Amino acid sequence: MSTPTVALTDEDVTAYFHAAAGPVDRGAGEVRDGLRWLGERDLIAPGGAGLPHAVRLVEQIAGECLSSAFSLWAHRMVIEYLSSVQPQPGGTGESGGTGESGGARLLGELRAGLAVGATAMAPALRDVAGLEPVPVLATRTAAGLTLTGPIRWASNLFDDAVVVLPVRLDGPNRAVVWIRLSDPGVRVDRRPELLALNGTASSSARLDGVLVRPDAVLSEDLVGFVGRIRPAFLLIQSAFCAGLALRSAREADRHTAGQPGAGPTAGQPAGPNAQLAHEVADAVARAESVHRRLHAAAADPGAVAKADLLRLRLDAAASAVAATRIEATVRGGAGYLAASAVSRRLREAAFLPIQAPTEGQLRWELSRCG
Repeated sequence: MSTPTVALTDEDVTAYFHAAAGPVDRGAGEVRDGLRWLGERDLIAPGGAGLPHAVRLVEQIAGECLSSAFSLWAHRMVIEYLSSVQPQPGGTGESGGTGESGGARLLGELRAGLAVGATAMAPALRDVAGLEPVPVLATRTAAGLTLTGPIRWASNLFDDAVVVLPVRLDGPNRAVVWIRLSDPGVRVDRRPELLALNGTASSSARLDGVLVRPDAVLSEDLVGFVGRIRPAFLLIQSAFCAGLALRSAREADRHTAGQPGAGPTAGQPAGPNAQLAHEVADAVARAESVHRRLHAAAADPGAVAKADLLRLRLDAAASAVAATRIEATVRGGAGYLAASAVSRRLREAAFLPIQAPTEGQLRWELSRCG
């Protein structure tokens, strides 16, 4: 694993991703460059840091570039998936696993940013929730599992990316496996033009007879697997929502005040935006509340009920949508320029209600939590 050669500050991370935001948004840059940069400095998943580090880092990056924060979430989740399978004597996980040496090697490459991770686990959450079965079918063979079906949407689909996905075996049985995009039988569709996040290598893929050997089967207990990874999945997602919400709310606050750099809480705002002061203050309070709840949950995720995780994820996305809207309103014509950071954040936020689990799915699941 790479180790930092110099001590890094939050300002170093902020400066890197601030500079990357525009090119990545336009598709002229790629988020995997940011993953490599973080990996070279051992910032992706340093030993002993755990979920609080991931949440803090993703939130920080999202304030500068949601595309990069989103990519880091997808990449970090693959590390979470592989790490959640505890090797048993003989070098395999709960049902084959990654294999002790092969799994450690792959995890090392992911932590160092030498390999890119892509999560395609959204269908697993929908299946476990009872909404629809996972679409990829798996057939047992002497060599392992053979996969056929679609990956309807995923990001970080670069070259030899490591993709973790659920598959449907016979009857009610499900498994979680990993593949490489370079494996025979994998076809990635051409990337469509998006409203934002064009540098995230987001698209769909088709699997046709893709072989998964036993050491690439992470679990055959989908319900149990989802239960283990759900806190990290939702909390790191909430982190990129929270980072965007905080940045937009604070920018709106700064531009509403009568004095540059001060907000309505620091004095009486002047000018036409004075009428927006209460809405801006509400956006700031809402974003800061989500931030506090997020970090408290990340510090002890096992103590957070499923309903509270779902509610936090829903609130985080809603706070980002509200904050970017009021920021755009406050900034007026300056924010309406296509190349402005204000318009980019507004477009980025438009993605959050449809990011799986979608707002509709979150509300549906919450309604059944009692």
